[in-house]
This record gives sequence, structure tokens and C-alpha cells, in this order.
Amino acid sequence: MSAVRTLDDALAVEPGLTCLDRATLLANLLSWRDAAEVDPRVSIRVRGSSDSPRALSFVVRVRDEVAVERRFEPAPDSCADLHAVVALAIAIALDDTLATELGLVDEAARVEQARPGEGDLPSQARRTPPPPRRRGPALALTAAAGAFAGLTPGLSGGGELSLDLRPLDHFDLRFGALATHLPGFKLDEGRVGVTLAAGRLDLCWGTAPRVVRLRTCGGVAAGASVSVGRGYTDNFRRAIPWLGGIAAVDLAVHLVGPLALELRVEGVFPFHRTRIDVRSTGGQLLASERFPVAGLVVAVGPRFEF
Repeated sequence: MSAVRTLDDALAVEPGLTCLDRATLLANLLSWRDAAEVDPRVSIRVRGSSDSPRALSFVVRVRDEVAVERRFEPAPDSCADLHAVVALAIAIALDDTLATELGLVDEAARVEQARPGEGDLPSQARRTPPPPRRRGPALALTAAAGAFAGLTPGLSGGGELSLDLRPLDHFDLRFGALATHLPGFKLDEGRVGVTLAAGRLDLCWGTAPRVVRLRTCGGVAAGASVSVGRGYTDNFRRAIPWLGGIAAVDLAVHLVGPLALELRVEGVFPFHRTRIDVRSTGGQLLASERFPVAGLVVAVGPRFEF
């Protein structure tokens, strides 16, 4: 009997339905061990299941007795991970368990090893360091043009400007402003122009920052509605405080560098309904217009992330 036996001679592989490849497994096993030889009394047999591509086992024998037996069920999906995990488990068995079986070290000197199985053995993919994460909060500036329905008595155009602070991957604080202007709608014998401007504060939750990011937001806005009446005996200009809640969904698509495109759909719910009254010189009510109970904003524009 020779003094040593090579791993190539000691290893037998029966793939079954798995993607096991003897040459690949041997190469992985050699990469985990410093020596390419084993004790001549040792043999290794790896068997893939004949029923499942994700089940296999290996047996290490000393002469004709089973010294180590391990099962992998389920085994890793990736063939590369499968070979790496099984090879490492065999290497652990050869270097640790068999050292005692063959009488090379005392039982008390053994170091406890992790038992092989999915989730507790490093794979080749796990040895790759994760990509660096962004440190500190992220900032984003968005300028969007949009259509406003229900914030004034008619459909109007306007815009939104916002600054986002992202302390965590999934949460944003949005500080912003919105403004819309309706040039004039007919009310009695004259026309009334309406401008609504408000500052806003939102708390948003979104998916992790990637090429496409979806968010939902909720917040409050406060400002003023300014109505200017012309064509009346007594023209007027009135500013009325405005306060409302906002529920929003937005989608940001990264384009290039810091530039992304953002699409917003927002529901606006005034806490009180603005009312415009037209009165005669003597104070008699001639006509009145109440704003809608809720509004809708659809806006799109560039977003710059830093």
C-alpha cells in the first residue's frame, strides 16, 4: 500500500439529476485544501439524487467503514455554488473529522466546525465583497410642470418644486411648494382669476434606490388662494388662507448621472372649501362660487439626485 493517495484517486462522483461535474468538484476541493493527497485508507463518494436536481450526499469512508456522511437537501440552485459548497464540506470533513478518525489528533484538540448545509457555508458569490453603500443622507431636487384639477374652479396649469432628504433607503422627507393659476372663469357679469400657492411637507416611503423607484407620500400643505375679479362694478382682490392634505404616488426613473425623470400623481384634499362671492356696492350677494371638495395633480419633470 502506498503511503499517500491523491484526491483524484479517492474521489468518485455520480451526478444523478444534479449538475455535479467531477472535474469541477475536484478543482474546487483542491482550492480549499493545501494538500492534494489524502491518507491511503480514505475514499470519497458523492452521489446526486435520481429524483431531484437539488438533492445530493457524500460519504467519506476509512477502509470500509463510514466516517463522515452529509446530505444537502435542498442544495444551492447555482451550479457554481453547489460545487463550492460541497467541496468545502468535504474539505472540512477531511481536515477535521478524519483527523480524529485516523488518530492524527486528539479528540480534545478538535475545533468545532460549522456543519455543512445551505445558508451556513460560504459560497464563491459570498466571498465577493458587497458594493459600497451611500454614506449619509441623499438629496434630490425636483422641478415639475403639471395639470391641476379641482384646486381652482377649472382645470389649470402650474408647477411644483421640491427638495427631498433621504436619511434611510426607504424613507424621504419632502420640503416643497406648489402653485397653480386659472387666468379667469366667468362668474356673473365679470371674470375671476385665481392663483393658489402653498408650501408643503411630506413623509414618503419608497422602494430601495435603483434605476426605477416607486414612492407613496402623505403630507400637508398651507398657503393662500388669491382671487382677482374684473368686469364688475366693484372689482376686487381677495386672499383667503388655504390648508389641505396631500396623498401622492410618484415614480422616478434614472436617466444618466444625477439626472432622473419623475412622474407624480397627487390627490389634494382641502380642509375647508374656498368660496368666492360677488356683491353689489350695497353688499347684496350677486353670485358665488365654491371650490371643489378635492383636487388632482399630475406632474412630470426632471429630478436631480446628489
